[in-house]
Amino acid sequence: MVFVDSIDFAQNKKAHRDMVHSSALRGYVDVMQQLGTDPMPLFDKHEISLADLQDENSWIKHTSLIQLLEESSQRANCPDLGLRISAHQDIRILGVLGVIMQSATTFREMIKFSTDLLFLHGPALQLHMNEQVADLLDQNHEVIEISFDIQPTQSVNIFSKRQSLDLGLAVCHRVLKYLSGEQYQLLKVALPHHPIASLNTYKRFFNADVVVGQSRAALYLHKSMLNIQFNSADRGLREIVDSYLEQSFRSQQGSIVERVQHAIRINLSSPKANKIDVAKLLAMHPRSLQRKLSESGTSFDEIKDQLRQQLFLQYLVDSKATMTQITSALGFSEQSTLSRACKKWFGMSPRELKIKVESSQPIKLVSEKAISFPNES
Repeated sequence: MVFVDSIDFAQNKKAHRDMVHSSALRGYVDVMQQLGTDPMPLFDKHEISLADLQDENSWIKHTSLIQLLEESSQRANCPDLGLRISAHQDIRILGVLGVIMQSATTFREMIKFSTDLLFLHGPALQLHMNEQVADLLDQNHEVIEISFDIQPTQSVNIFSKRQSLDLGLAVCHRVLKYLSGEQYQLLKVALPHHPIASLNTYKRFFNADVVVGQSRAALYLHKSMLNIQFNSADRGLREIVDSYLEQSFRSQQGSIVERVQHAIRINLSSPKANKIDVAKLLAMHPRSLQRKLSESGTSFDEIKDQLRQQLFLQYLVDSKATMTQITSALGFSEQSTLSRACKKWFGMSPRELKIKVESSQPIKLVSEKAISFPNES
């Protein structure tokens, strides 16, 4: 993707909402062939053409990619498929974003480019940095969290994102390590799912401790990395990038919907996932926040409700969490409240829903209308 193409894309971002660059599947065919599995029938089933993969400027449905990787993992009996594919990928799959990242003069600036512009690779992809990490590592380290997520809008029947999350987090790790060189300090890795591959497989890949069943996928790095200087940055390239960003993205700090979604996500299990506290976090008045969301065609309650639906399905399939733990993770006060929400969302109890998704039966929302819950501001 050249700069002019990405400018056009930015202006039509909404139309690409559930698409991703086909370069995200670089290495997939090679890995499947090494595993002795023919990928062609899977391409046909998930409406992905080989021509799209050969032209890495093509766009494919993100939901198709997610489902392709999950079924491929099962067909090839390869629980670490996402990690294996990532070994074939590097910063070049990011196209213009990769060029922009390499123009950064500091690690902090490179992360800023990544979090603001990852949508150029796929709008459903989300990367965030959190500098306020509370004692996760039980060590005397100053820590930053780089969290990664995938949130396509059409995701009701996406039961599992294990392989896609593994792939995305692994590529993030490989790119950061490449750009940072010997100064890279990965302390820990968090997975929101319970992987079907052994934990040692992940520990060997990341060369770090790995914890599972967490609230989000994330890399934890030493905070001193933010001060890394990239002295090899090309000044000529930097001037081109600065001009490009000034024309296209300086005014874009992520849509208000994306910012609210992230603020809710990181606070969902706490009492702070409400309109008033989220507005404070975003330095806005609650009325201003609601007005801006209304102008974007949504509301705070709708964003929170959709996030809960998506995470609930993900927890049911990809984690070994109990209903009590899921209730807490989704910010519900009681398990009975979650059960009622499940009934309103999907027309069935959590137990009935789990049986249905485990048998890969399609499900649908009973209503698109957001559910209001007591004691939520």
